[in-house]
Amino acid sequence: MLDNSIRGPLPSSMAAISPVVRYGHHRISTLQTRKEGMFRKAAFFFVWLLVFVIPWENGVVIHGFGTITRVVGIAALGMALLAILESGILRTLAVQHIVMLMFFIWASLTYFWSFDPSATAVSIYTFIQLFVMVWLVWEFAQTPREQLFLLRAYTAGSLVSSMGALVGFFRNTGLNNGRYTGLGFNPGDLAFILALAIPISLYLAVHERRKLLVWVAGTATVAAFCAIILTASRGSLIACIPTLVIMPLLFPKLRWGRNLAILTFLALAGIGAWLFMPEKSWSRLSTIGSEIGSGTLNERTMIWQIGWQIFGQAPFQGVGSEAFAGTAEHSLGLASDSNTDLGVANGRLAAHNTFFSILLEEGVIGFVLFFALLITLILPAWQLPHVERTFWLCILATWAVGALDLTWEDRKPTWFIFALLIAVTARRLAPEARSLRKQALSRGGADLYGRTPISAEISRS
Repeated sequence: MLDNSIRGPLPSSMAAISPVVRYGHHRISTLQTRKEGMFRKAAFFFVWLLVFVIPWENGVVIHGFGTITRVVGIAALGMALLAILESGILRTLAVQHIVMLMFFIWASLTYFWSFDPSATAVSIYTFIQLFVMVWLVWEFAQTPREQLFLLRAYTAGSLVSSMGALVGFFRNTGLNNGRYTGLGFNPGDLAFILALAIPISLYLAVHERRKLLVWVAGTATVAAFCAIILTASRGSLIACIPTLVIMPLLFPKLRWGRNLAILTFLALAGIGAWLFMPEKSWSRLSTIGSEIGSGTLNERTMIWQIGWQIFGQAPFQGVGSEAFAGTAEHSLGLASDSNTDLGVANGRLAAHNTFFSILLEEGVIGFVLFFALLITLILPAWQLPHVERTFWLCILATWAVGALDLTWEDRKPTWFIFALLIAVTARRLAPEARSLRKQALSRGGADLYGRTPISAEISRS
């Protein structure tokens, strides 16, 4: 037992080894930090890979298991859990996440009164996966560099999808009911995936410093627009209008050389679309005005009339998440696997409007929650610096316009955009957090991951 009564300086022999005693825990801390960094980098790599495969996930389907995103998502979640367990730190969720969770929970509760419980059960599982993806982006894309890498990942993935559609056109193998597509996608879904990629790739063309990356972003823009024309998707073509209207607001803030590059990409997109546009695509796209003015929007107005009748049956609680198809088919006296002119892929009816679909399936309560989520996304985006504000408002407007034509409340690109916007606004609009971090580092405190800088520990010791 040590004698606590010993006082005075250490003997010279003990003083000689005291540095080892004093700095040993710093070496352990350094190794621990490196180990945590390794797990976090590995987790971020799989998150990046997940975002990369989202735009072309239907191109690789494992029989009896699912698309490639499920494989990558499981790997990303596993590595993320290892990183969290290693560091012992879990980032606090933002307000938008709480609203999002409330929407998901309410959608899940509709199972108890759903007209089609089996479809609602599948929807619940989908929403769980979507929130996991949102959390992965929140936890592992905290810095500007990481967020930029995820935007590049989506752009690169969209380039794969665009090339798939173009190859299908040149080989005459990508026809789907007279419209071109690729990688197993419905033409409308593929076109909207690419419509969302256009403002992202243009933003990267503005933001990138390396000329090679600028030209990659520009190539993605041109290829995406040409592929949209091949799909002959009228809704997705209209969804490109916010990009043409909002993105020019960036021009006064950019150098003339970068403006010239962006104008060149847009011109090439227009020329390429004109050259690649088949006669059938042109004929279909030319009906946009007549369909909006006096048409049925490809039988959508008939579906919406049925939807309003269904809404009257359960206005507040809805008919159940993903249960609109079964409810509408029952009202029309159709079999659930029927293939009608009103149907979509797999012969099932769809609301063909994200907001209307939510109103019908989750009721007024679910619609209010989803609308509240959109408000919590738009207001912080409005406070971002000019370039980022223009970009995010543009992409939100693109999504809103495209969502008027498709049922996309359970699609990965939707929630990836929401997730990344939450991460960006949390980084740019949290001056108190940045100030506290600087103060903590100046005092030798913990960083954002709860770790104490090694140099600060050494200076205190």
